[in-house]
Amino acid sequence: MNINNPVKGKILIADDDDDNRILLSILMQSEGWEVIEAQDGQEALEKAIEQQPNIILLDNRMPKLTGTKVYEKLCEQGMKFPVVLLTAYADIEELADSLGICYYLNKPYDLSHLMDIINKFADQSV
Repeated sequence: MNINNPVKGKILIADDDDDNRILLSILMQSEGWEVIEAQDGQEALEKAIEQQPNIILLDNRMPKLTGTKVYEKLCEQGMKFPVVLLTAYADIEELADSLGICYYLNKPYDLSHLMDIINKFADQSV
Protein backbone atom coordinates (compact mmCIF):
# COMPACT_ATOMS: atom_id res chain seq x y z
CA MET A 1 0.00 0.00 0.00
CA ASN A 2 1.16 3.55 -0.71
CA ILE A 3 1.79 5.21 2.64
CA ASN A 4 0.63 8.53 1.22
CA ASN A 5 -2.87 7.14 0.62
CA PRO A 6 -5.19 6.27 3.48
CA VAL A 7 -6.92 2.92 3.12
CA LYS A 8 -9.97 3.46 0.90
CA GLY A 9 -11.64 0.19 1.83
CA LYS A 10 -11.60 -3.45 0.79
CA ILE A 11 -11.72 -4.58 -2.81
CA LEU A 12 -12.20 -8.20 -3.85
CA ILE A 13 -10.50 -9.13 -7.11
CA ALA A 14 -11.90 -12.40 -8.46
CA ASP A 15 -10.13 -13.65 -11.58
CA ASP A 16 -8.75 -17.07 -12.52
CA ASP A 17 -6.06 -15.41 -14.69
CA ASP A 18 -3.15 -15.08 -12.27
CA ASP A 19 -1.39 -12.34 -14.25
CA ASN A 20 -4.49 -10.17 -14.46
CA ARG A 21 -5.41 -10.69 -10.82
CA ILE A 22 -1.88 -9.88 -9.61
CA LEU A 23 -1.65 -6.79 -11.83
CA LEU A 24 -4.97 -5.49 -10.51
CA SER A 25 -3.96 -6.32 -6.95
CA ILE A 26 -0.74 -4.31 -7.23
CA LEU A 27 -2.58 -1.40 -8.84
CA MET A 28 -5.33 -1.36 -6.22
CA GLN A 29 -2.85 -1.58 -3.34
CA SER A 30 -0.90 1.34 -4.79
CA GLU A 31 -4.17 3.31 -4.86
CA GLY A 32 -4.80 2.66 -1.18
CA TRP A 33 -7.14 -0.35 -1.27
CA GLU A 34 -6.94 -3.38 0.99
CA VAL A 35 -7.00 -6.21 -1.55
CA ILE A 36 -8.66 -9.60 -1.22
CA GLU A 37 -7.96 -12.08 -4.03
CA ALA A 38 -9.97 -15.04 -5.29
CA GLN A 39 -8.90 -17.50 -8.00
CA ASP A 40 -12.31 -18.97 -8.81
CA GLY A 41 -15.99 -18.29 -8.33
CA GLN A 42 -16.47 -20.42 -5.22
CA GLU A 43 -13.56 -18.71 -3.48
CA ALA A 44 -14.94 -15.31 -4.55
CA LEU A 45 -18.34 -16.13 -3.04
CA GLU A 46 -16.83 -17.32 0.23
CA LYS A 47 -14.50 -14.34 0.56
CA ALA A 48 -17.24 -11.84 -0.29
CA ILE A 49 -19.45 -13.26 2.45
CA GLU A 50 -16.60 -13.48 4.95
CA GLN A 51 -14.73 -10.24 4.20
CA GLN A 52 -17.60 -7.89 3.16
CA PRO A 53 -15.62 -5.88 0.56
CA ASN A 54 -16.61 -2.38 -0.49
CA ILE A 55 -16.24 -3.28 -4.19
CA ILE A 56 -15.91 -6.51 -6.18
CA LEU A 57 -14.06 -6.82 -9.50
CA LEU A 58 -15.61 -9.99 -10.85
CA ASP A 59 -14.37 -11.92 -13.86
CA ASN A 60 -17.27 -13.75 -15.43
CA ARG A 61 -15.56 -16.84 -16.86
CA MET A 62 -14.05 -18.64 -13.86
CA PRO A 63 -13.92 -22.24 -12.67
CA LYS A 64 -16.43 -23.60 -10.13
CA LEU A 65 -18.84 -20.63 -10.38
CA THR A 66 -19.11 -17.95 -13.03
CA GLY A 67 -19.00 -14.33 -11.94
CA THR A 68 -22.70 -13.99 -12.69
CA LYS A 69 -23.47 -17.02 -10.49
CA VAL A 70 -21.43 -15.46 -7.68
CA TYR A 71 -23.41 -12.24 -8.05
CA GLU A 72 -26.74 -14.11 -8.12
CA LYS A 73 -25.85 -16.12 -5.00
CA LEU A 74 -24.84 -12.96 -3.13
CA CYS A 75 -28.13 -11.29 -4.11
CA GLU A 76 -30.09 -14.37 -2.98
CA GLN A 77 -28.54 -13.88 0.46
CA GLY A 78 -29.49 -10.21 0.47
CA MET A 79 -25.90 -9.08 0.03
CA LYS A 80 -25.48 -6.16 -2.35
CA PHE A 81 -21.97 -5.09 -3.27
CA PRO A 82 -20.89 -2.67 -5.98
CA VAL A 83 -19.67 -4.95 -8.77
CA VAL A 84 -17.65 -4.40 -11.92
CA LEU A 85 -18.15 -7.42 -14.19
CA LEU A 86 -15.12 -8.22 -16.36
CA THR A 87 -14.89 -10.62 -19.27
CA ALA A 88 -13.10 -11.29 -22.53
CA TYR A 89 -16.37 -12.30 -24.18
CA ALA A 90 -18.59 -9.95 -26.17
CA ASP A 91 -21.88 -10.88 -24.49
CA ILE A 92 -21.15 -8.84 -21.38
CA GLU A 93 -23.50 -5.88 -21.95
CA GLU A 94 -26.66 -7.95 -22.26
CA LEU A 95 -25.57 -10.24 -19.44
CA ALA A 96 -24.78 -7.38 -17.04
CA ASP A 97 -28.02 -5.59 -17.90
CA SER A 98 -30.07 -8.73 -17.24
CA LEU A 99 -28.61 -8.90 -13.71
CA GLY A 100 -28.82 -5.21 -12.95
CA ILE A 101 -25.04 -4.75 -12.94
CA CYS A 102 -24.35 -1.21 -14.11
CA TYR A 103 -20.60 -1.45 -14.63
CA TYR A 104 -18.88 -3.92 -16.89
CA LEU A 105 -15.75 -3.96 -19.02
CA ASN A 106 -14.50 -6.12 -21.84
CA LYS A 107 -10.97 -7.46 -21.57
CA PRO A 108 -8.56 -6.04 -22.39
CA TYR A 109 -9.81 -2.88 -20.73
CA ASP A 110 -8.35 0.55 -20.16
CA LEU A 111 -7.02 0.68 -16.58
CA SER A 112 -7.78 4.39 -16.27
CA HIS A 113 -11.43 3.68 -17.16
CA LEU A 114 -11.54 0.92 -14.54
CA MET A 115 -10.06 3.31 -11.96
CA ASP A 116 -12.70 5.92 -12.86
CA ILE A 117 -15.43 3.37 -12.12
CA ILE A 118 -13.82 2.27 -8.85
CA ASN A 119 -13.35 5.87 -7.74
CA LYS A 120 -17.02 6.57 -8.54
CA PHE A 121 -18.01 3.70 -6.21
CA ALA A 122 -15.58 4.93 -3.54
CA ASP A 123 -16.97 8.47 -3.76
CA GLN A 124 -20.53 7.18 -3.36
CA SER A 125 -19.66 5.28 -0.19
CA VAL A 126 -18.12 8.32 1.52
